[in-house]
Amino acid sequence: MRYWPRPRYKLIDWDKKMGGKSRYFTLYSYEQAYSGTVKDYFDFVEISKKTSNIMIIGSAFADEVDDWVYLAKGIEEAGADAIELDISSPHKPGTLQFEKHFVEAVKSVVGNVKIPVLVKLGPGPDVLYQAKVCKELGASAVTLCNRLRGLDIDVESGKPILHGYYAGVGGPWAKYYVFKHVCEVYNEVDITISATGGVIDWGDAVKYIMLGATTVQILSVIIVNGWETIKHINEGILNFLSEKGIEKLESIRGIAARNLVDPELIIRWSGEKKSGPRNVFDEW
Repeated sequence: MRYWPRPRYKLIDWDKKMGGKSRYFTLYSYEQAYSGTVKDYFDFVEISKKTSNIMIIGSAFADEVDDWVYLAKGIEEAGADAIELDISSPHKPGTLQFEKHFVEAVKSVVGNVKIPVLVKLGPGPDVLYQAKVCKELGASAVTLCNRLRGLDIDVESGKPILHGYYAGVGGPWAKYYVFKHVCEVYNEVDITISATGGVIDWGDAVKYIMLGATTVQILSVIIVNGWETIKHINEGILNFLSEKGIEKLESIRGIAARNLVDPELIIRWSGEKKSGPRNVFDEW
């Protein structure tokens, strides 16, 4: 049995729910995975699948290749529709290397399960390279991106807050660097992308889709603003599509990534005033 530290979460840089819903915050947390046994988790996946009519994606983290395979097969046998390998968790002690600790794990899991395998990558300069490797290893998708590992301090005590160690940090500000990662992977790697990081409303979700994401994950905004956030985001996306006369999301998937301007073609100065940016929806 594993035990979580208490408290596990703290909101920092919070706007005190301005206007009823918080739009600016940093979620600081230490999670350390599922609190029960491995069997408890397999049972949880099985019950979730039996009692819902939506896709269930299991999540796993391990150290050794054999453990990765054991967890993946157990999640598959429990009925999950897919499995996400969390190779970039900010809560894992120490620093693990992609080539040394995860390449063989991803390859082995892909070779031992029949369900789709997603690999969750952390933000940073190696995202594009790692996405290419995951594609070569047979992964069905990559999740971009995990939260950053950070630290906050109590100046009165001179100690790290909460549990006394590094923590995961995320929030609305995180979306901007993930936008970049989603865009570059979409443009250069033929692999499905599940985007996550900083979504606060339907507009953020649409931006991820326009940059090439097939699915969009949310968490921090639910913790801060409640479960009804999911409904509001879905309704907002449907309203947007209706207003623009767009029949399906696939029509706009990757449109922003494809409109990225080559740096060599950017006009620095021409001596004359240019008109504003072209509205791609004018061509619909």
